[in-house]
Amino acid sequence: MSAPSGPAHRSVANIRSPASGNPGAPASPHTPVRTISSTFGSPSSLRAEEDIVILELGSRYLRAGFAGDAVPKAAIDFGPEEQRRAGDYSRWEVGYVRGRREEKSWGEAHELWRPDLRALDLGLVGDKIDRAIRDAFTKYLLIDSRPRRMSLVIPSALPLPLLSAVLDTLFTNFQPPTISLMSAPVLATVAAGLRSALIVDIGWAETIVTAVYEFREVQCTRSVRATKMFGEAMFKLLADDIDPTRPKRESADKRADADRRHLPSFDECEEIAIRMAWCKLGKRVEARKFSRGLTPVKEEDELKASMRSLDIGGGPDSGSMVSIPLSSTDPPQSLLLPFSKLAEPCESALFAAGTLAEDLDDEELPLHLLVYRSLLQLPVDVRSICMSRIVFIGGGSLIPGLRKRVLDEVASLIDERNWDPVKGKAVDQYRSNPKLQRTKPRQPGPTEILEEQGVMETPTPSAALIEQEYDPIEEQLKKEAAKGKPPVESGHLRAVGSLGAWSGGSLLSQMKVPAISIVEREQWLQHGAAGASKATDINVVTAHRQSMGAGAFKSGDRSSFTLGLWG
Repeated sequence: MSAPSGPAHRSVANIRSPASGNPGAPASPHTPVRTISSTFGSPSSLRAEEDIVILELGSRYLRAGFAGDAVPKAAIDFGPEEQRRAGDYSRWEVGYVRGRREEKSWGEAHELWRPDLRALDLGLVGDKIDRAIRDAFTKYLLIDSRPRRMSLVIPSALPLPLLSAVLDTLFTNFQPPTISLMSAPVLATVAAGLRSALIVDIGWAETIVTAVYEFREVQCTRSVRATKMFGEAMFKLLADDIDPTRPKRESADKRADADRRHLPSFDECEEIAIRMAWCKLGKRVEARKFSRGLTPVKEEDELKASMRSLDIGGGPDSGSMVSIPLSSTDPPQSLLLPFSKLAEPCESALFAAGTLAEDLDDEELPLHLLVYRSLLQLPVDVRSICMSRIVFIGGGSLIPGLRKRVLDEVASLIDERNWDPVKGKAVDQYRSNPKLQRTKPRQPGPTEILEEQGVMETPTPSAALIEQEYDPIEEQLKKEAAKGKPPVESGHLRAVGSLGAWSGGSLLSQMKVPAISIVEREQWLQHGAAGASKATDINVVTAHRQSMGAGAFKSGDRSSFTLGLWG
């Protein structure tokens, strides 16, 4: 037997490719055709379909970004400078002076819409939204106009004509296959890590207080005291300091102030309000102690630490003086104001200082009274949960000391009025008159014995005021049911921070949580807002009992859609 000629891996037979069974295959060595799996391919084709664009639409700003991001990538305002023609670079020229427009109301040229839609051009609103979204796509998100799914974060009280104009613009100009409508208060609750909360949105045109219980909006109240009124109060403060005779001339002849070149502009007043405005401390109440859970932000301590060298507790002329340069006036000048005077716009605009509560309409309540009445109108169990989860959002919530002031004022109202919705002189007389208090609770100590016509009578307390008897079995059952569950914070005032409505929408879209209102493009272009199903459209004869469980939104029938809260 002969020895092998060499190692097996050096054999010529192993180097040559085996004979192919296909007679048409070439005999010479060739590169085989590679089958590239989609797993190792470029993800660009898949990302365009999976990426969901989150849009938050407000009255002054548009925020845009992708699902899964913590903060939006783009925040675009609707000011006059953003409405210039493409290629207009005049604002970067040397010596450029921004022109002023005659506005009927404060900040009218800087807002996308206003609550009163009677004189609003919805076509112009759609054009502004179209330009803002295109700028966000090309400058910040760096994507093309390929159809992508969108999630629209809007206020829960958005009017239906305005919602219809927004959806028409998105479906016509950007052609998304579906648009999911999500409520901003619910998303702010999600971004705070809560299921129930009292959302205080201090926005531009109005302040909206929404009670959310188990991800459902159960109540909504509003007030016109918001950032717009606050900015106008700051403008009046600066204008009166520039020209002390202005209020008298304005009351005598309104045409005397037609030329406002010597007054500060809107942008400069807003910048001063952001940098310099602050809120005074409220009524002194006892410190609220918390045995567990989150505690409210200690804004009072932070305010004292940052202003330790300032005396801001006296009148408007006391304390440190600050210099405010104004560059928008003609000629430019500098104002010297007491620092305590910069808190007056917040007092007059947001807290209605110097005005009685009886003289205020239901739509112009101060913030603390609006929050108190919102809690008062809630059921007892919902109120106990929401009052421990008060979330402040909106641009006005960034004023230093505002959150602390609102919580202290609400605590003072609770100590003064308790949770009694009835108030007035007649109620005070009833409480102070001992002859009318027939249902007065029994006081500890000796009981007064009344003698009337020889009959001894003892006043019987009301059944509602008698303490419930102790039930040991019920207490044991409650302890067994509470095992393994964290204690629930309730029954006291507490502020909780939130990342905002956009972050909540990004989180839910990333987790593939379906929205209640999903509008498809073909159905909207065919029927519009009139094709939305309502509760009255359900056939009672063929309707079955439905559940809002996990598979409630995964049904295959999409012949109709609903606008949810906005329908």
